[in-house]
Amino acid sequence: MWGRVVEMMTAVWIALSPFIFRASHDPTIVWADNLIALSIVTFSSISLWKPTQHAHLIILGIALGMIIWGRSSSTPPIPAHQNHIFVGVFLMMIAIIPNNATRPPENWLKPVRPKDMS
Repeated sequence: MWGRVVEMMTAVWIALSPFIFRASHDPTIVWADNLIALSIVTFSSISLWKPTQHAHLIILGIALGMIIWGRSSSTPPIPAHQNHIFVGVFLMMIAIIPNNATRPPENWLKPVRPKDMS
């Protein structure tokens, strides 16, 4: 579950980053970053529900899109697009972590029966 929380915190960073990197004059970056942040929060939240527990894997596609957008925007990329590349790589690392990564495997939780001593 901690992976989803980190994704949500990263979404807050993405929403604030146009103002931090002084790209707030470009409405395309502001709107895109806010939509990206909203979609990340949505898929992270949905994946906490058991029937849709793998919804966070859609974030891999979003992250890949951020990397491609940041890399293909200009040469060299402006700081806001460098942020897209970095955050995209970071999200790819976090998105592959399963929801139950902190719990031990199910077989470890089964009670151990002692063998007969006869």
